[in-house]
Amino acid sequence: MESVSSKEFSVTKNIFSLSLAIGLLFGAISAQATEQEHLAQAIKQLDAAKLSLQRAAASAKVSAKSREYFDYASVHQDIATVQAGIKQYINPSRAIPRNPKAIRNLKEDYLNLRSQ
Repeated sequence: MESVSSKEFSVTKNIFSLSLAIGLLFGAISAQATEQEHLAQAIKQLDAAKLSLQRAAASAKVSAKSREYFDYASVHQDIATVQAGIKQYINPSRAIPRNPKAIRNLKEDYLNLRSQ
């Protein structure tokens, strides 16, 4: 029986592989694309990653007794933050200095331990 962390690693590995394959496919097709087109494609790939994460969360079999679990909510929030940053860069509302306090840091670590 696989441990929870090896399942989570497998999910993360599959998402990375999917993103890489999509990136390579569209990279080969659009070698002459502009920066804006590449960034728009990145947003679509992040949407695909969110769908993969939703499927992974739906199929996750984590009991309340499991010590470790994958924090799907945090990874969704981080993806949304990255997408918002890309969209803001592609379509700026107006050219004003950025407020560094308005930028949210990414969590980056999605493996959590349950408190005992």
